[in-house]
Amino acid sequence: MNLTALLGILLGITGGLFGLLYGRKKAAQNRGLDERHAEITKNALATGWKVTLIAIYVFWLLLVFGVQFSVAEVLGILLLIHMIGWAGFRLYYQFKY
Repeated sequence: MNLTALLGILLGITGGLFGLLYGRKKAAQNRGLDERHAEITKNALATGWKVTLIAIYVFWLLLVFGVQFSVAEVLGILLLIHMIGWAGFRLYYQFKY
């Protein structure tokens, strides 16, 4: 087992959870957790999943055309696409609403 990869995954999860909890605490102190915040979060998550679904279809098409991927590559790429889509649409909806 690759110890560096395991450490990176654990640090990523820990850092993400810390950022999420700290960000929500600061937003609550500044009265930022309102209906607007809930609507932006809901729309960003829904659109992020739509982007991920499109990426899954692209991977299926690539598989049909004979391109070979490992499971780890596909899952890693899908995770990146989902997180970038979620964050990108979060910013988009933040400026839209």
